[in-house]
Amino acid sequence: MSRRTLLHRATVQEGLGVASRPHHSVLLDGERIVAVLPEAQAPLHDPDVDVLDLDGRTVMPGMTLGHTHIAYLNVLDGREMLFKYTIPEVTLGAAANAADMLRLGYTAFVGAGSVAGIDMALRRAIDAGRLPGPRITPCSRDLMVSGPPERRNPGVKQRIPSDLMRLADTPEELIEYVDTEVAQGAEIIKVFSTGDDTFPNGRSHELLFTAEELVIAARAAHRRGVRIRAHSRGLAGIRNAIAAGVDVIDHATYADDAALEAIAERGIFVVPSLHQPHRLLTTGTRYGKTPEYLETLEFQAEVENTLRILPLMVQMGIPIVAGDDFGFAWTPHGRYAEELETYVTMAGIPAPVVLTWATANGARLAGRGDDAGTVQPGRLADLVVTDGDPAEDITVLGRPEAIELVLLGGRVVAGDATRYRAGQPAGVA
Repeated sequence: MSRRTLLHRATVQEGLGVASRPHHSVLLDGERIVAVLPEAQAPLHDPDVDVLDLDGRTVMPGMTLGHTHIAYLNVLDGREMLFKYTIPEVTLGAAANAADMLRLGYTAFVGAGSVAGIDMALRRAIDAGRLPGPRITPCSRDLMVSGPPERRNPGVKQRIPSDLMRLADTPEELIEYVDTEVAQGAEIIKVFSTGDDTFPNGRSHELLFTAEELVIAARAAHRRGVRIRAHSRGLAGIRNAIAAGVDVIDHATYADDAALEAIAERGIFVVPSLHQPHRLLTTGTRYGKTPEYLETLEFQAEVENTLRILPLMVQMGIPIVAGDDFGFAWTPHGRYAEELETYVTMAGIPAPVVLTWATANGARLAGRGDDAGTVQPGRLADLVVTDGDPAEDITVLGRPEAIELVLLGGRVVAGDATRYRAGQPAGVA
């Protein structure tokens, strides 16, 4: 019989959207959770059980970051993303970001646009044990067009190295690129139904891919058995993405009530955008963005509509996932938990609900909805031990020193478990 591990005298945050349960214990067998039980019923004296006495610390599911660019090295704009660093530099930076992400309690991430296919290569290296990092659902390179349909410029394609970003000028190229990305290991395809006020090729309200092109891309992805996510800020682009059958809508910042109803009916994931535009507007001048430039953005209107629709999405049961364009200077890698705080403090969403966006819903987006994301028997023991209960104080997750243990498949990958063993007082290294 294999030895089991008991996380004893814990506060358990299950990831189900409700308050944490004090005075409980979690029993692990190998990579799985086998029981969550009151601490008085814990098998303390079983010789085949290793006991870690957590003395009230919180056990919660490992988190999944639903939208990140692991190889963006805290850049200032798209040009820096493509041209500031060499591919070896962004590869090494991505590996470092992945290791840090794991230490901060994020046991998985879903890519949202992979520079040079680094998502896929990094996933293979981590799975093979060559590098530390979370479980990865790798994204394709961005599949992009040069501009809105009326401003397409084939010359742009000549300036963008295809290994960094794919510009698809024809339906045939779009299908070819989807097939190529999947063959290289992509499990989700990234397209753009709209621009973005910070983009050079199209603003938030403007279409980039046409409705017909989105349909072609979605069909090509689904035919290969992978999902598709669409950058969609403006309402027309959101409607086109819904009609095309995408699986994930990123941002959804100008969604109206009818669009939300359609999203809910189809069960489309939404990875909203509140933290990133808010941070750009309020801190952008620290990073060289002039007040005049910030005034040209309509991000304040996007923030206001996002604040309006977030409670509606919760009421409608839309599967919301956390992750807001990390990898820019104002949303740098390593500061992921600040987004969760923003949803609580700005939008007034209760902390236990926000936690589900990073845990249960994140696991569903990553393709592990029945296997991870909650602290329940049978689930993977991808767990985080925190000094403090994030369901009562979400800021706990933003304090790296409060992330005391991270387990991936029952194996400690960050922190020191020996401090909790019998005979060693909790909190003493």
